[in-house]
Amino acid sequence: MAKLTERDFKKEVTAKAFSKIYLIYGDEKYLVRHYTSFLVNKAVGKNPTEFDLIRLGSDTPLENIFAASRQISMFSEIKCVLVSDYDIDALSEGDYHLLEQFTSEIPDGTILIFSMPTLIKDVKKSGKLKKLAQTAAKAGTVLELEKKEDIALEQQLVTWAEKRNCTLSRINASKIIAMCSTDMTTLHNEMEKLCAYADGREITEKMIYLLVVKSSEARIFALSDCVVRNDFNAAYQQLHRLLEQNEKPEIILSVLSSAFIDMYRMKMASESGVTAAQVAADFKYGKREFLLRNAANNAKKYSAATLRNILNIILDTDIKLKSTRASSRILLETLLSELMLAMKEGSQ
Repeated sequence: MAKLTERDFKKEVTAKAFSKIYLIYGDEKYLVRHYTSFLVNKAVGKNPTEFDLIRLGSDTPLENIFAASRQISMFSEIKCVLVSDYDIDALSEGDYHLLEQFTSEIPDGTILIFSMPTLIKDVKKSGKLKKLAQTAAKAGTVLELEKKEDIALEQQLVTWAEKRNCTLSRINASKIIAMCSTDMTTLHNEMEKLCAYADGREITEKMIYLLVVKSSEARIFALSDCVVRNDFNAAYQQLHRLLEQNEKPEIILSVLSSAFIDMYRMKMASESGVTAAQVAADFKYGKREFLLRNAANNAKKYSAATLRNILNIILDTDIKLKSTRASSRILLETLLSELMLAMKEGSQ
């Protein structure tokens, strides 16, 4: 038994080579829920009786978990005891020792599952959870589900579309991620909506902009996208909408500037032969590397000098926002007009 990858976990469960204890946890809560359901369904079916599947909550006394695990199922060979969001760190040292000891005493035919579908715990900082992960890996199976990198997320969206008999390009998948975050639960909900609307067709950029619910940050990125595409009528409309929704001018300017900073970084990287992956590592983009790929494509239209000029224009507006009493709306509207002129004069 061991700590498994997603692929090996699916192989183990599909083959019904079940362990007696499972610990399923991690930052990506959608996958925690998904693989917990996958395990339960394979073990006791999609419609188990209350004797075959015992669900216990985070406030269940430890002795009740032990008692439920020791019960013999009268109706099937396998019984699951599913304990959700159990805070291992809240146990006393004595109780934790009892739990650790019980992992080697789980009777045949019982699968004890500790699943963390909502509980946020950093295993590196959580002493008892880290110890339980080590113990469970020896006595059973551990599955830690971390946030997916952007390329893997894009492929996941494409796969979801294919399962619904729709098609989705990788570039449009990246647009969906940029608009609504990297949270897989959110992405899955948005894909369900898009696939229902597409009804077997290709999911287009027009559908995405029509249907995807944008985060606050994504709405500001949409403004940046309008500016980068030289669609200034749409940019002014988006700016007015943001101000009407009481978005702070400083935040709007910050996100707008980040789009051009990304473009400038990728312009310099391209001229120096540096990859987007290296830029992402150097500037700690983490799972937001997709922003750099989009920026690299947009930066092709402009010279490095033009991008430097644009950043200076944005900096000047930032200084005015913080040091004068001028209307923030007027300052931002003026910024858009100055950007439009700079981009028109500096396009390659």
